[in-house]
Amino acid sequence: MFQLTFDEARQLRERFGTPLMVVSRREIAEKFSILSDYLPGVHIYYAVKANAHPNILEVVKQNTDRFDVCSAREILAVKNVGVDAANMIHTNPIKKPEDIRFAVDQGVNWFVFDNECELEKFRPYGKDINLMLRLSFPNTDCVVNLSYKYGVPAEQAADLVMKATGMGLTVRGLCFHVGSQNLNPYKYTGAIAECKRVFNYLALQGIYLDYLDIGGGFPVEYIESIMPLRNFFTPIQEALDSYFPSTTIIAEPGRFIVGDAANLILTVVGKSKRNNVWWYYVDDGVYGSFSGRLYDHCDYSIITDREGPREQCIIAGPTCDSFDVIYHNSIMPHLEAGDVLIALSMGAYTTCSASHFNGFPPARTIVVD
Repeated sequence: MFQLTFDEARQLRERFGTPLMVVSRREIAEKFSILSDYLPGVHIYYAVKANAHPNILEVVKQNTDRFDVCSAREILAVKNVGVDAANMIHTNPIKKPEDIRFAVDQGVNWFVFDNECELEKFRPYGKDINLMLRLSFPNTDCVVNLSYKYGVPAEQAADLVMKATGMGLTVRGLCFHVGSQNLNPYKYTGAIAECKRVFNYLALQGIYLDYLDIGGGFPVEYIESIMPLRNFFTPIQEALDSYFPSTTIIAEPGRFIVGDAANLILTVVGKSKRNNVWWYYVDDGVYGSFSGRLYDHCDYSIITDREGPREQCIIAGPTCDSFDVIYHNSIMPHLEAGDVLIALSMGAYTTCSASHFNGFPPARTIVVD
């Protein structure tokens, strides 16, 4: 995990101001190296939705030329850093017809669907595009169950693939997402085995699939520990080797790539003792980089180099909305206005969902080695 020293943080604050998101190029490269070691042969497509900042896309591009996009703006953001649209997969299962037309015109030719109505939108493109059918695998061992909104039950998959084939469309594979920040590797192995059953059934009908997309959801360590990554990835790779030795395998990690790669430097801008509890006001909050507290259901570690007795306190953001409280029950030594704080593992689902509410702009993002 990337972690600035407080001396480094103060130097960066002096140069750039705060709030400041600092991204480690080395940490992102390390995550790609881990995936290469533990999931050899799997084609890694970075999930742009995790963090689409141009500086981060530039760093990711140094490690992969494959990207998972879900909208016209994401397509353009990735093209702007020099990526060929032919190396993108459009994984949003529900799209406007004009979104599909835009993507095709840009050069994207891989799409995901999960229902019969969506197939009608692809009919004009015939065999010029490749489709993957998204399956649903509900999961309680993750932070966000991504099978709640999208995906078809496995028992309905073959009928949908045959329907698409009958319409003159080309279905190349299956895909799934077992959930964001998934902590249980056996959710993948179960899904992989079920996908093999669908592959086999379709082969008996004369339809041969050659791609499997295992999604993302690989976990990062926030406040609570996760299992060693080797232990997490080994059963997944074993299942792929067993069931799909000759199939092209895709994965779409986002959080895993950038989550641990960023520190957020904050400044304490004020303090107030209210009802015998210290409130510390910082220059970023839930309308900004800590939007992940709301949308991503995530807890982040905020650290200080202040020493002394620790006591319960409240850490609040800079806007005038009382909802803008980062932590109601934090534990900190006594802080002073002007102190530097560092929030760890802030790379994923943070600045990408930040707003300009109350006139406070999102944190600036810089990249360091």
